[in-house]
Order: sequence, then C-alpha cells, then structure tokens
Amino acid sequence: MGIPVTVRVLLANPTAPSPEGERALQHARAAARRFGDAAEVQPVALDDPAVRMLSIGVEPTVLVGDLAIAVGIAPPAGHLVRAIERALAKEEKHD
Repeated sequence: MGIPVTVRVLLANPTAPSPEGERALQHARAAARRFGDAAEVQPVALDDPAVRMLSIGVEPTVLVGDLAIAVGIAPPAGHLVRAIERALAKEEKHD
C-alpha cells in the first residue's frame, strides 16, 4: 500500500470546532473509516503556516489530498467517499 490519502479538515480551533466544523470532522471520519489505513483525517488549524499559504480562512474547509471538496459547509460523507476513491485511484496510477 502507498501513502494514505489525507483528508484535512481546516478549522479555526481544532480542539473546539464550530458545530459545522464538528459535522465536517464526523463526515470525514465516517468516510475515511471505509478505507481503513488507506485514508486518514487530520484536523488542521486555519492559522497553520501551510494553510495560511493557501489563503484559506473559512471554517470548515475540507481537502482530500490537495483538492478542496467543501468550503464553509460540511460535505456529505458520500461526497468524501467518492473523492477518496478518486484520490486512491490516482495514487495507484502513479505507483
């Protein structure tokens, strides 16, 4: 297995997310569970230097790999599942 697909949930405060941020985390975790070790979820602070370089300042923002899936809303878990599947398929082509 290659490197896992990372689902990053960008939040103003990862230790105390807003209600919509918490929903985004729950949906991301539910989607990632379907893929076992091939997908992981990382809550990331909006003030993280890497995030600031992206000029993203809206909570929640959900990224699958480098692709923004949703900004300002929690995407449905099904959308995240499909995005993870596409990212994994793309990764397999590069192996």
